[in-house]
Amino acid sequence: MKHKILVLGVMLSCLLCFTGCGEQQDAKNSIDTNRYAPEQFNDDSMRYVVNYFENDSFEKWFLSDITPENFEKELYLKIAPASENDDQYNVIRKGYDSWYKAVDQIGYNSLETLENDINVSDVTYNMNNKGQLVVTGIVEGTKHKAEMVIYMDNRFNVTDIGVTADKTLGEKLENAGLNTLMGMGMAFSILITISLIICLFPLIQKLGTKKSDKKSIAEKAIDNTVGQIAEKEDLSNDAELVAVIAAAIAAYEGSGSTDGFRVRSIRKVNSNWKKF
Repeated sequence: MKHKILVLGVMLSCLLCFTGCGEQQDAKNSIDTNRYAPEQFNDDSMRYVVNYFENDSFEKWFLSDITPENFEKELYLKIAPASENDDQYNVIRKGYDSWYKAVDQIGYNSLETLENDINVSDVTYNMNNKGQLVVTGIVEGTKHKAEMVIYMDNRFNVTDIGVTADKTLGEKLENAGLNTLMGMGMAFSILITISLIICLFPLIQKLGTKKSDKKSIAEKAIDNTVGQIAEKEDLSNDAELVAVIAAAIAAYEGSGSTDGFRVRSIRKVNSNWKKF
């Protein structure tokens, strides 16, 4: 029993040690001194990095009418040559695209006052569980606050930038409700359309059947007439045959009577019959 209690105590001690290490790793304004030089990565340098991107870069580009669509045309030659490859350019472009989408949610009064309306209020940094330096700047506007998160390596190279505006609970619920309504509306619209198409199938089939039956009756009438003609030798004075032919022609043309034409003569030929 004592042995089991001892083992349990050792396990609890290990868990507490791991928890303490994890908290130390994620502690506010802390860095891994084995990877990052403390004299370079301090409060002032981290605040400078956030202000450089938010105030000195993104805001000025926005006021210069630079958008994510014309970003490459306007800034590629200014950013890319400063690095060995396009990695830094792509990271900065992605970060500006994120900031550009969030700036209206952050809020500002006008373009003339944007630089005063949007500011960085606080900067913190820590090491995440992957050993990356994460710098978080709180950006305040006239409507909301936003978090600008910057990932950096020990050479001050930025590996990722993201900006996310903080919304109130009411706004989050409103957006969720609108998205739900839009999704349900689209689903019901598609179901209604499919139901209407299915309802039209019997009508379409019925129309097609009627047309087919009408044509079949006319063809049968002509075939019967042709058969009767083929069995007779003297065809010119057969009034009954004339009436049958006239009725067959009227049925084929869809006419209710034979008033529109008159059968004047009937001749038998030796060649194959053709239907016109």
